[in-house]
Amino acid sequence: MRDIRNIKALGAAALAWALLIAASPGPSTGEQVADLLDANKPIEAFSLAQTKANEGDAEGQFALGWFYDNGEHMTADKAKAAGLYRKCADAGLSQCQWRLGVMLDTGEGVAEDPAAALALISKAAAQNNPQAQMSLAVMHANGRGTPVDYAKAMESYQAAAKAGQPHAFFGIGLLYLEGQGVAKDGETAAAWFSVANLLGDAQGKATSERLLAGQKNDVLDRVAAKANAIYAEYIGPLARPAPAAAPPAPKAP
Repeated sequence: MRDIRNIKALGAAALAWALLIAASPGPSTGEQVADLLDANKPIEAFSLAQTKANEGDAEGQFALGWFYDNGEHMTADKAKAAGLYRKCADAGLSQCQWRLGVMLDTGEGVAEDPAAALALISKAAAQNNPQAQMSLAVMHANGRGTPVDYAKAMESYQAAAKAGQPHAFFGIGLLYLEGQGVAKDGETAAAWFSVANLLGDAQGKATSERLLAGQKNDVLDRVAAKANAIYAEYIGPLARPAPAAAPPAPKAP
C-alpha cells in the first residue's frame, strides 16, 4: 500500500494576478508589472500600473489595485483598491470581480454587502476563476449572501479542487467530517484533508494530523488509498517508483 506521505505535491501560484496573465497571448500589462516585480523594480512596476490604470487599461487597474490592497512598497489603502477593482470588475476581469467580492463580503475598504459579494464572486466563478469558485463554495456552505446550500458548496469546491486549489480539498473534507450534504465519514474526510496537506494547506495539515494520530494501520491504509484516488482524480497521476533493475544473468559454468 502506498503511504499518503508519498503522494506527489504541487506548488502554488506566487502572484495574485497569475491567472489574469496566464491566458494573455503577448506581454500584457499584468505580465509586464509581474516581470518588473520579479526583477526587483517595484517603483517601475507601480509607475507602469498607475500609467496604464489612468489610461483605462483594466489589467493596469487590477495591478494598481493590488498594490494598494496589499500595501506592497507603499501604505495600504483598501478604499482605493476597492475603487480600482470596481472599474476592472465592470470591464469583466474575473480577478477583479473575485477580489472586490471578497472585500464586500468582509467589509474591507467598503461597506459589508454579502449579497453584492455573492453576485460578483458568482460572475468570476462562471469564468472558471478557481479562487472565485473557492470563495463561492464557502459562501454557500456558510450562508453568506445566500441560504446555506451544501450541494452547491460541494460543486464549487470540486471545481476549485480540479483547478488545484489546496484549500478546496480542505473544504470538501469539512463537508464529510460534519456530514453536511453528504454522509458523515471521518476516513473520507481525513483523505481529503491529507491531500490538502500535501498541496500545502496549513489547515489540512493540522486537521489530518489530528484525525490520523494514533490510528491503526488498517485505518491508515484505507485513508491512504482514498487520498491517492482523490489525488489521481483531481491533480494527476501519482509518482511511481522506478522499476528495480533486473538481476544479472548467471554466467555459464
